[in-house]
Amino acid sequence: MTRTVLFIFVFSILIALVGDVHALKTIYLIRHAEKEENWPGDREIHAMHPLNAVGLARSERWGDFFAAREGEGSIAAVYASPTTRCLHTGLPIATRTGAKLLASEATISVAEMPSFLAGLREEYAAATAVVIVGHSNTVPLLLRALGATEECDEALGISEQSYSLGIDGNAGLWIVDLTAKGCAAFTREELE
Repeated sequence: MTRTVLFIFVFSILIALVGDVHALKTIYLIRHAEKEENWPGDREIHAMHPLNAVGLARSERWGDFFAAREGEGSIAAVYASPTTRCLHTGLPIATRTGAKLLASEATISVAEMPSFLAGLREEYAAATAVVIVGHSNTVPLLLRALGATEECDEALGISEQSYSLGIDGNAGLWIVDLTAKGCAAFTREELE
């Protein structure tokens, strides 16, 4: 075997063993921070429902958390549903990590979630992580679209609610390891 052929053979084996080193590795999911309680029930202005003082403080803590955890440049983008409460939750994360903040209907549309998530893997193939800010009823659906099954529900804090799957509280962080399989790919932490 010539040196060139041997080199190509060894290099091919290394690539197969290591896998794609330039691939999005992590998707973080969080629910928007606490929202103002005294907000009109009118559906036309529901998307503008703001955060309350506790929620604004929590969104700042999310920014600090991701800046300390990942550092500047590790988070490629912060996606949020096009609602005031999600965008305001994501803004400190984007600001402190240097990521871009993007509003996307696909984060709340069950029909669009699979292609949206596949698109993230393509668009951010050279990135480390992306954050998605969602709602109590969309975070579980995003987790399902990423491969979480019913067997993972208890560990992830997902429960059946009258309208859909849901989560409780505003302090949960769901970490999706795109290099792992099954329930081992999904972990849940709490922001203190």
